[in-house]
Amino acid sequence: MSKLHCLVVAVLVLFAGQASAQEATFRVKNSMAYPIAQLSVSPTQLNMWGPNFQRPPVIKPGEAREVSYRAATDWCMGDLKVTFADGGPPAIWGYLNLCTLKNISLYYDRMSGITTARYDE
Repeated sequence: MSKLHCLVVAVLVLFAGQASAQEATFRVKNSMAYPIAQLSVSPTQLNMWGPNFQRPPVIKPGEAREVSYRAATDWCMGDLKVTFADGGPPAIWGYLNLCTLKNISLYYDRMSGITTARYDE
């Protein structure tokens, strides 16, 4: 299968998922030293990020907030991308089961680029 064909299939899957979407909600805790400005999701390893669903104000270090987004109904395994309010590089948490996610605490070591999380489904 050519790269173009794979890309077309991935785009069709993403848009089909958006056509059949439902509201998903989970609680995110910022267990990092950096304020969270934006959150977005993508099917795992596709880097096809949906729109930002983090509403102002930023989630400060130590704070937790319930967030909601339009979740696709045809895929569950996804990646979560965080954009920081201090202008630092974004961080990605991969291979999350977004269909069952209820609470997640995000940890990030900016020096090493390593992301970790604690979560309950």
